[in-house]
Formats: sequence, structure tokens, C-alpha cells
Amino acid sequence: MSKPRIKIGRNINLDFIQLYKSTWDKIHVETDVFRYKVENLRERIVNEKYLLQLNPDRSMKRRIPEQIDNICQPFDENKFNFTKASIEETMFIIVNDDNDVEHVVLVNVSPISRYHSLLCPSMYKCLPQIVTKDSLQLTIEIMFCVRDRNIRIGFNSLCGLASVNHLHYHIFIEENILPVETALQKCKHLKGPVYILDDYPVPGFCFEVTSQINEPSENIYKLIDVLLKKSIAHNIFITRGQAVVGDGEIVRVVIWPRKSSSGAKHLAAFNIAVCELSGWFPVYDIECFEKLTAKELEDELRKWKYDRFEDLCEDVKQLY
Repeated sequence: MSKPRIKIGRNINLDFIQLYKSTWDKIHVETDVFRYKVENLRERIVNEKYLLQLNPDRSMKRRIPEQIDNICQPFDENKFNFTKASIEETMFIIVNDDNDVEHVVLVNVSPISRYHSLLCPSMYKCLPQIVTKDSLQLTIEIMFCVRDRNIRIGFNSLCGLASVNHLHYHIFIEENILPVETALQKCKHLKGPVYILDDYPVPGFCFEVTSQINEPSENIYKLIDVLLKKSIAHNIFITRGQAVVGDGEIVRVVIWPRKSSSGAKHLAAFNIAVCELSGWFPVYDIECFEKLTAKELEDELRKWKYDRFEDLCEDVKQLY
């Protein structure tokens, strides 16, 4: 069964969202690959700010997460990886100009919400769940080529709630404006291209990208490399927004260093991964969904703040 092949910067623009949504919907309706269906999820906005979505099936029916103990854990071909996904799960393939690298987009069979998918850069190279410069550049190029405000891309590192040790990013289509996207307007300049998101329960670093040209991933990867060398778990959120200084829409890359979630995931009412850090909470328990307060959400977020963030800021200043 052949799957559509598209090239960055060419036919990955106006047609991307249409292809993305129609393909996802077709797989959702016509196959049995999903572990559960997501339709009309209940939503609740807490304190006119935090987005809650009730999705109890995700805690009960998803694949058991892999045991993760190290943020640089090697790839293990004997464990589940995305090369073992069925062909029916493939939405389409993104290729480079030479057609010799395949970035595969799969439906997430345990979706957080409608249109939740997985971008697997260079999937058949079987890379571990560690950000590479090339994969980061790929995500930035997608954000610039796909002019849709609702698309977001996320990454969970090992020990940062990644559940599969095979390089992948999450693609989301979400209409709501998320709290972090509002908070980003108040970022403070640290040094060079780096800003700090500090008026938020979990502080993080922010980069503003105005073009996919000139390899913007180079500067961003310098910071990620520090986190890897220091074995600091992290989550990455890529979105659009207005520039902190000046006018115009830009792409923002937010990186949260965090406390490690070493060991298997504990599926409670919700877990703190990239969605939750953005202010979007998929909630598994109906009572919690109906009763959670903004304070409780923020208290849980703060538990995962990296304790030495201020020291880390000093290290980051030395990079630029």
C-alpha cells in the first residue's frame, strides 16, 4: 500500500493540513489501528486559562510505557519501536530533495486528541529519543511551511515522560490558545537569541525563529546539548506567536528543563509532559476533570521545576 510522499518547502504548504486531516480521519474511521476513538472530547477551561480535556481511555487502553532510566538510553531493537507499526498507521512520508531520507508521519494510536500524530525523523535509522540538529531543523521547516495557527509540535525527552525510545515528535492540531502562548509575551531576554519564560509555574528557555533559513536549529541545539551532557530531562514545545520585540508572527521554540521522571510512567489523573507544561491537560479521571482548580494544576506543574534553573541560566549565557 503506497503512502503519499511530500517534500519540505514544495508541496508541504497549503495542502499539508488538508492532507493531514483527511488522512487522519480516514484511518480513524476505516481501520482498527486506534486503541480507542476520540470524538467530541469534553473540554473545560479553568480560570479562563488552562485547557482540560477528558480522555479516560488514554490511561486504560494505551500501550504500556517503556521503562526509561537514562536520558541517553541507547535504542533497543528488541523493544517496541515505530518500525514495528503497521502500514495502516502511516499517514504520509516527508522526504528530502534526494529522496534518500524518509521522515514518517504516523497516527498516534493512543491519541490525546483528534489529529494527534507522530513525526518520526529518519525513522529507519532507528535513532534513540534524543533530539538531533537535523530533526529540530525539520520541525522548524514544517512550522514555516505549514501556515496554520493551530499546529503545534512537541517533544518529550527520555526521563521527561517519553514512552518510546525511538526518535519522535508529537504533532497536534488544537484551536484553543494555550496559556504558555500568552505567557511568552512576557519573556525576558537572557543573552544572544535566548529568552527566559519566568512568569510561569515552570520556567523555561525560549527562542524566537523568524526564518527556517540559516539553520536556526544550530543555536537552539547548543542549549539542548548542554541539557544532554548534564543529563537534564526536558520537554520542547514549538508554536507560533507574536514577537516579544517588534511586530510580526514568528515561530517560538520553548525548552523546559525539568526533574526526571526516571522509571515507568505512573498514570494518575494526568502526567506532566509537554502538553501539560503548555497549559493543556488531558485528564483521565472524570471527578478530577470536573473539580481541578488552577492552583492545583499550578502546584503540580511546579513540582517538576528543575531545581537549579538559575545556575543553568549562567551556563547558558556562556554559550552565546
